[in-house]
Amino acid sequence: MSIRISGGSLKGRLIGSPHPAKGVRPTTERVKLAIFSILGDYRVQDTNVLDLYSCTGALGFEAISRGALSVDMVEKNFKNYKLIVDNVKKLEIQDGVQVHKSTVSDYLNLTKKRYGLILVDPPFDLNEWEKVLMNIGEKDILIKEGVLVAEHPTRVFLQNNYGNLEMQDQRKYGDSLISFFGVSDG
Repeated sequence: MSIRISGGSLKGRLIGSPHPAKGVRPTTERVKLAIFSILGDYRVQDTNVLDLYSCTGALGFEAISRGALSVDMVEKNFKNYKLIVDNVKKLEIQDGVQVHKSTVSDYLNLTKKRYGLILVDPPFDLNEWEKVLMNIGEKDILIKEGVLVAEHPTRVFLQNNYGNLEMQDQRKYGDSLISFFGVSDG
């Protein structure tokens, strides 16, 4: 099965996806289009992007296709990591994308970078929301004007605040909720 990039300079290009497995659920094209439509080009262009739980890299590839300055993709599963690396080569975007074979927790604990857009889309069976969002909110990884986008099942309720992160919007698409966080003023 292939996944299509839906916008930007790579629009229409196909990337490989993992074989169906328990907990593997790539973001649907409808949800990807909704996320990037809500964000608008100005939130993506010329910004550094962090794609956590990358799986296929689809969200990060959408960001680089739509003008992101750079994308760091974090994936711990070796097969998915290899798939992303292969897709980066296939799309010829090695200059703008770095792929990290790491757990999200380890990456967040070690990184010194700051991002204008953070995409958080773990497998639906994984419930690390409190730990991951609090880590991001306390470490000041998201820049003041930045946005964190979290895709999660409707059965998972996220708090309004995690450290300096504050929920600003939430949208429902089937059994997915998309929550948008920004940096709070106080």
